[in-house]
Amino acid sequence: MRLSTKGEYGLLAIIDLALHSGRGPVQSLQIAERQDIPKQYLDQLLLMLRKAGLIESSRGRQGGYQLARPAPEITLFDIITALEGPIENVNFVGKSRNGQNPTQEVLKDLWTSLVSHTVETLKQRTLGEFCDRQKEIQEQFMYYI
Repeated sequence: MRLSTKGEYGLLAIIDLALHSGRGPVQSLQIAERQDIPKQYLDQLLLMLRKAGLIESSRGRQGGYQLARPAPEITLFDIITALEGPIENVNFVGKSRNGQNPTQEVLKDLWTSLVSHTVETLKQRTLGEFCDRQKEIQEQFMYYI
């Protein structure tokens, strides 16, 4: 699996939203500045996350974005598939020219297993876990200053 810039920036944005949840809507300009993401690109990513039902938006001077449900209920699988599309095994899908090729079959089985484990890991990990981890790292960093 390869994570594109879209996936990376989208993850950064939704983690930022989760870290600032409970304080009202967050404006995209604030996220863009904190995460060093071009605002126009970020707006496109936020639209994708909103269409997937992961975040909500509100208009107006005090408007912005916020999570549609609590961070522990949003999995990394939800986020990545909203941004990148379905996770598929694109390796070893071709057919051998001379019928069955045992080496290709072994590699295909291995790769299918790896993709399956990746999907399961993404389904088990939540946005809440990432926020907790980020807070731990921030506290450790502040401790040493």
